Amino acid sequence: MKKTLLNNLFLLFFVFAGSTQAISQCANDNVLVAGNLTPPGVTLSTTQSYGAGQYMLANVIAGANYTISLCSNSSFDTQVTVYNDLTGAFIVYNDDFCSVRSQVSFTPTFCGDVRVLLDQYFCNNSGFTSVDVVMTMNTAGAGIPSLTPAPDQQTCSGGNVVIGLSNNGTGGVAPYVFGWNPIVNLTTPTQSQTGVTNVTTTQNYDLTLTDQNGCMAYDTVLVTVLPAPTVFLGNDTTICGGPILLDAGNVGSGYLWSTGSGAQTLSVNSTGAYSVTVQDPNGCIGGDAINIVVNPNPTVSLGADTSSCSPSVTLDAGSGFAGYAWTTGDNTQTTNVSGTGPVAVTVTDSNGCTATDTALVTLSPAPVVNLGPDSVQCGGSILLDAQNPGSLYFWSNSTSNQTTNATATGVYSVQVITPQGCSNSDSVNVTINPEPVVNLGPDTAICGSSIMLDAGNPGSNYMWSTGAPTRTVIVGGGTHYVDVSNSFGCSASDTINITTNATPTVNAGPDVTICTGTNTTLTATGGLTYVWSDGNQSSSTTVSPTTSTVYYVTGYDANGCSASSTVSVIVIPLSSSQFTSSVSGATAVFTNTSTNAVSYSWNFGDASPGSTSANPSHTYSSNGTYTVTLIATGPCGTSTTTTTVVITQVGLQDNDLSNTLSLYPNPNDGNFTLSFDFTTQKDVTIQVLDMSGRMIYSDIENNIMSYNKQIGLESAESGMYFVRIITTEGVVTEKVMIQR
Repeated sequence: MKKTLLNNLFLLFFVFAGSTQAISQCANDNVLVAGNLTPPGVTLSTTQSYGAGQYMLANVIAGANYTISLCSNSSFDTQVTVYNDLTGAFIVYNDDFCSVRSQVSFTPTFCGDVRVLLDQYFCNNSGFTSVDVVMTMNTAGAGIPSLTPAPDQQTCSGGNVVIGLSNNGTGGVAPYVFGWNPIVNLTTPTQSQTGVTNVTTTQNYDLTLTDQNGCMAYDTVLVTVLPAPTVFLGNDTTICGGPILLDAGNVGSGYLWSTGSGAQTLSVNSTGAYSVTVQDPNGCIGGDAINIVVNPNPTVSLGADTSSCSPSVTLDAGSGFAGYAWTTGDNTQTTNVSGTGPVAVTVTDSNGCTATDTALVTLSPAPVVNLGPDSVQCGGSILLDAQNPGSLYFWSNSTSNQTTNATATGVYSVQVITPQGCSNSDSVNVTINPEPVVNLGPDTAICGSSIMLDAGNPGSNYMWSTGAPTRTVIVGGGTHYVDVSNSFGCSASDTINITTNATPTVNAGPDVTICTGTNTTLTATGGLTYVWSDGNQSSSTTVSPTTSTVYYVTGYDANGCSASSTVSVIVIPLSSSQFTSSVSGATAVFTNTSTNAVSYSWNFGDASPGSTSANPSHTYSSNGTYTVTLIATGPCGTSTTTTTVVITQVGLQDNDLSNTLSLYPNPNDGNFTLSFDFTTQKDVTIQVLDMSGRMIYSDIENNIMSYNKQIGLESAESGMYFVRIITTEGVVTEKVMIQR
């Protein structure tokens, strides 16, 4: 609020102690209230009394001329002193005339407060009641500085403000001095600016601008301290599970959480220290921090909903909890439930955290299953009933209906499951004893005088209509029945009617002999129709068996009676001529292996007479290859076969090789030693031939009397081979067997 001089006029009104009479002499004087007193705002009252030596305050301007006029209702001597507190006494004026009115003038050289002191001396001992004092500025002085008003300010608590101040260029005498009330931390005073810092309380700051003469200008700035936003996240806390919502409040502000979030609220679900800084729309900042411990909620599970066919079930919440609270009223780990409905448990862990789970318990009665007592019967089947309609049935015989037929001896069991899932079972021993099966066959006509009837069922008891107790009976025509009882006491019977007819006499003819490859016709007699064993259904059949065969024929008469007869067809095989030969020196020995022959004819192939013996031998007179022929004759014809023999030793001296020839080992693996001696020197060729006559080895020696060599036939396969020793006198052959 700016303060100025009021028309450069100060009215000072003093009321001195004494009379309270009205001021008659001064009634026409203008008595004004000073508008620029120090301290500002002080108002002097005309009713205020002052004694001698009292003073009043006034504000003056350097260089101005002032007149102090006094007006009293009585005469007095007055001493007026204008006193500057900074410089001491300034003007002293004495009025010694004891007049009612008096004046004093002065010109100050400074601006500021002065004290006007009034000392009173009474004239003629006359009293007074009051004095009017008027202080008038006669001439203008240097003036006071003029300020440009500074706007009011606001800041956050503890913040700084800078108040821009300046002299408007009029009034006062430079240089100037700025002063604040209350005193604050100022920057270096200048004409243009000063500052206010670290403001904590809302209040007015009064500025005094003082020039060189002490003249002052005033301004007041209201600095409003804005409170920091109040942020309270609550006391440190421990929660179960989470999350917990932290709210920084102060809607419309800016937020920065320790997590980096910029929202007003923060959802916390883990243990830690959390803090937030809040800046309100005025830019003021507040904050808070909180420690949160998040203990996990325990986990409890009663499992799936439980359905039971028992009268009660036990639910288990699991171990390890500090406390249990069941809706059944139990406070233990388990509870026994005997009714249908939901059952819940709340568990509490060592941190005081809780968890709850609920299970639906459904109790249903088990079905009553009764298949009845064990049963025994003869044949047939027994119907077993598991009852409990609408249920599921699992029989041991793999049927699934409510009922099942027991058709064989055994243990029959069933499991019954009701729609509620409850089950029960029962079993029963069923014995189905076999009934004897008695079948004497259909009523029949027999051929002949009797027939054997068989009641079957070995080991049973029999009673025939003939009285016979045996399994079989021989009966003639008529009606016959039998009753059979087995070891189980089960019985059955059968009846048959028999008609007797005579049987025909059937003859298949005499036995027949044929040669292999021929046929014969067989003819039957004595019947009306026939069936041969070869399938022919006429009286005659032509057969050509390859081996001796018995044929039979069944003949039927007009009554269907039959009789059978057999005939043998003897098959004689054809003759087969076969023989083998071996040569020793000039003699060949023949072994006859012919079959189905009774006589033999030999031809030795050298124009010599033949032989009819079965196994002849023949000595050849010269070396060579001869064709030998055998004709074998039997009941079903002749057979001829030929082969060749090679004679190589005719003329060879026996004493040359017979005593000295050696071939060993024999058999061998293809390696053997051949040795022999001659009585005179000879040229000799050694050959080895396979069975086909192919030469596989050859060795020629000239003018030798002895031969002794190891012959190796490594590539020869297993089999028989011939070793030939050839000289000009003949050939000697030896067999050698190679076995690998």
